[in-house]
Amino acid sequence: MARTKQTARHPIRQHDPNAEPPDEEEQMEMNARLTEEEKLKRQELEQAPMQVELKNLEKRWTKKGRGYICEPKDDEDVPEGNINWYEKFALCITRQYDPQNKWVQRTTLQVNSESLKDIIRDRIGNYPGQSFHTAQVTLDFPPRCLYHYHPELKEELELATKEDPNSEATRHLPILLDFIREEFNDAITEGDNLREKGLVTYEHLWTIFRPGILIYGTHLSQPRVYKLNNYCYTGGNCPGLSLTVEYVDYDGDDFGMRCTNVLIHQFDGAAPIAALSAFPLSFHTNEAAIREKLIARGRKWESHAGQQFREYRGVALDTLNFRYNLDGRVMVDTHTFHRIEADDAYTVSPFPKAGGAKRKQDLDSNDMDLVPVEDAIAALAPLTDDQCLLASSMVRGYSFTEKKFLEFFIEKLEPVDWNTKCFEQLVLPDSQKELVQALVAEHTQRTTDPAKAGFDDIVKGKGRGLVLVLHGPPGVGKTLTAECVAEFSQRPLYIVSSGDLGTSSTVLDERLSRTLDLASTWKAVLLIDEADVFLERRSLHDMERNSLVSIFLRTLEYYSGILFMTTNRVRTFDDAFKSRIHVPLKYGALPVSSRVKIWKNFLSTIEGGVDIDEGGYEELAGGNLNGRQIKNVVRTAKSLAAHKRRRLDKAQLKQVMDIQMAFEEELTGEGDVDMVEQ
Repeated sequence: MARTKQTARHPIRQHDPNAEPPDEEEQMEMNARLTEEEKLKRQELEQAPMQVELKNLEKRWTKKGRGYICEPKDDEDVPEGNINWYEKFALCITRQYDPQNKWVQRTTLQVNSESLKDIIRDRIGNYPGQSFHTAQVTLDFPPRCLYHYHPELKEELELATKEDPNSEATRHLPILLDFIREEFNDAITEGDNLREKGLVTYEHLWTIFRPGILIYGTHLSQPRVYKLNNYCYTGGNCPGLSLTVEYVDYDGDDFGMRCTNVLIHQFDGAAPIAALSAFPLSFHTNEAAIREKLIARGRKWESHAGQQFREYRGVALDTLNFRYNLDGRVMVDTHTFHRIEADDAYTVSPFPKAGGAKRKQDLDSNDMDLVPVEDAIAALAPLTDDQCLLASSMVRGYSFTEKKFLEFFIEKLEPVDWNTKCFEQLVLPDSQKELVQALVAEHTQRTTDPAKAGFDDIVKGKGRGLVLVLHGPPGVGKTLTAECVAEFSQRPLYIVSSGDLGTSSTVLDERLSRTLDLASTWKAVLLIDEADVFLERRSLHDMERNSLVSIFLRTLEYYSGILFMTTNRVRTFDDAFKSRIHVPLKYGALPVSSRVKIWKNFLSTIEGGVDIDEGGYEELAGGNLNGRQIKNVVRTAKSLAAHKRRRLDKAQLKQVMDIQMAFEEELTGEGDVDMVEQ
């Protein structure tokens, strides 16, 4: 069966200059029911001046889909086709029908008076979703922008009346004000009455949210101030008033504005405005204090642009809002966050740069200028107090404890308290300690001062790192050496293990490259703990292990930072690693003199002091414990003394140490056999 072509009834815009003129049939339809009196009236309207009147109109459609404007009638009498007679009224309310002329699809208020157009442009200016700078000004119903600016329009009428009582503005403005009072009568009378008592109903909730005002609310229990862009009522499973707001954020390159939505859930009766989840800042009971507090927080937030190494104690969030309880050091770095976790990156509408500085990347240009991060931060213009008030309460960065990119509350960040005397507490031969300090100091100076070229390989950029291998039994200070180097050079300490890097070649290549990338970006001291699996000698049969070693060799060659590796099996090293190690440090079992020093170091930090003499230190040092075990004994004995509400003394330390020594004897087979083994 052949298909017949179905033609849709497309509405034709009546005043489109490119539209075809009505044909003879349409013209007859549009003129058939007009009386001579009505035709004469239309001709008079064309020649008459602007009518000081609000006119109600309808937009209907001919059988062929051509739209036309008419006065409300029960029939379909149509004025002559191409006469804009309705533009002779100062204001027109037009109800546009569907193509079948059954239902009203849209109701608009058309402003025809040039004086009213000028007043609206001057008083309202920009309003979301509306343009007042076009030749035709048409407002969709309900025209809430007129309600929000009702006081300004009343003030304009008073000024116009004083200047010229007979002006067009003086004659046309009362029509507009009468329309506002009639259209929004309930909102003006009931809404104003409730607002005097600090109350509002859900029906009139929109009346307190004029676009452009400041909104106070909370996000993640943090006080926030936003700038309101727009609002709308929403339905569905979670009805309420949705506020489209913007605030100041940092995307790693620029400060700028970023949008979000805040929902005020539907409620019954009249509610206190200050009890809403979001409300105008002017309704806050202590607006001045909130402004002062948030501006101060915004200044702190502004100072954390770029890379900032900080202490953090509190809750941090990932992009899925999972919570992490942190107590450690973090690197605040939004730029690297967005570079590594690109799926969770965001952008802002940037503020102007300071002093005509170039942007890091101009999207309208074919030239992509790569500017160092430090220079890009210096080019940012300082934020004003109003911008600091709108600043976010969160910053993005990396947690060295969780080894994750997270978001941190700005108020929980504090400067790092560097322990510059840590090398004095490190129990290591003086010659080795002096060598480590000298190498680290020289490498730090060379990497931070471009004028210090330093020694380089034949191939530029190759072998410029500082690689130290620390080998020896556990608990003798290998990890502490790396920690002291980080404190001495005032750099982050980035600790990873073989479990973090993976044991397959594909995973290792990706994770090791990422780890070295982050360590280089932040100039961190990198510690790879228990690196035996990557350093073991290659064989002819184990291809997977050979891949691990090859990947490690390649990445190690071009790493330019400070790298520590700890191991207990130096005899299994691959020969290729031997030439890539700058400083191999051997740690032996602790002698009595070293244990005495370790006991003194740990006990010197006890609040209130310790009741112990020099002979007591010698007695404690007689126990064959390593540094980590001594630290555990001191911590346990301190808890024991706190429980007994006594000052820590030698007896309590000896009590805990004897328990530790008994356990060590069982581990080495010198004590009784465990009951499980019997």
